[in-house]
Amino acid sequence: MKRNLLFPLALSLLLAILLALAVYLPIPVTPYMDFQVIYIADKGILNGIPLYDRAGQLAWVARESGRSAESLFILPFPYPPWYAVATLPIAFLSVDAAARMWFLLNAAMLLASAWLFTDGWESRRRLLSFIAVFAVLPALGALIVGQYVFPALLGMALIVYGLRRERAGLLAVGMGLITFKPHIGIFALAATLLGLLARRDAFGRKSFAWTAVAGVILFLTGFFADRAWPITYLQSLFDFRNVSECEICVSLPLTIGKIFSLGFDQSAPTAAILLGLAIALFAAARSRLDSEASLAFFACVPLLVNPYLLNYDFSFMLVPLFFLAGSATSKMDWLWIAALIILPWAGLLTFQRAGNPVLIFCALAAACIVLTRIYKGNTIAS
Repeated sequence: MKRNLLFPLALSLLLAILLALAVYLPIPVTPYMDFQVIYIADKGILNGIPLYDRAGQLAWVARESGRSAESLFILPFPYPPWYAVATLPIAFLSVDAAARMWFLLNAAMLLASAWLFTDGWESRRRLLSFIAVFAVLPALGALIVGQYVFPALLGMALIVYGLRRERAGLLAVGMGLITFKPHIGIFALAATLLGLLARRDAFGRKSFAWTAVAGVILFLTGFFADRAWPITYLQSLFDFRNVSECEICVSLPLTIGKIFSLGFDQSAPTAAILLGLAIALFAAARSRLDSEASLAFFACVPLLVNPYLLNYDFSFMLVPLFFLAGSATSKMDWLWIAALIILPWAGLLTFQRAGNPVLIFCALAAACIVLTRIYKGNTIAS
């Protein structure tokens, strides 16, 4: 009983400490970057405005700021409604304190992810991983601008930990969290669910059932944010695409499209071909779907097939990086890991934003290395 109470007590203490730091410590974090999208959405909910009612949010911001609605611009909220519900307490803070709290929460989730990914590692390597995660350029950038990748990253870490330790509850929580970034987490979610079904054992059945329960809870929670969310959420995604023409997207389908003078709307067939190729290569490896290797590969897949990606989405490169580091056996393995971390920095320092395609190359290289590791493992096992 005492052990069961230890985790919620420790989590409550951590949140209290982070809240005190956010309120009283003048951390130089600006609230007027990516963070403001979720803050405005949550403030709207507290004021009775449905989550995906962009016009209502705009009118509220205009009233609060004393400016005309015509002079303001806010982005549509592009995430599932349970993301907004989970972050609703932040909206009770002032915008500056809320931005600092969000920064601290993201840093905590990043470090917690590193701790879970490195479960079973030697102590010194685990401590070094806490420093190394901040050297991964997309993750550092996402942290600075207040992006929304870290709950889903923590979800992937929980899935790895849950599979490793056979903790069905934690695995189900992780499966729920990766839906916070559905265009990234969908492939890992589907692969893991299929893997759990294929196990045909008590852990697989329990994990699948708990994940289904988590899904139902999230679905119902969404109605608290917007009573019509199954319809308005999809409309919000279309609105988001219309106001953001993907001029700064970092995407392999779009890169291929530019070579052949294709538009954004024509990137879907390219994405489908790439996805089919990725699935075929993985299927040929005959690897288990409920494994760390599978999760590492399917964390790379959306980074290669999704047309709508921005540089911070490549924070999920941490998943294959941790897998590769945990299974590294030679100096060449470590050289590849170092290259995957250093190359994005080289691209940024040399070409600024024009160096973003380096991220695509790194994701492709990581996927190939993970597949090679899977093929080698199967060859040795046979």
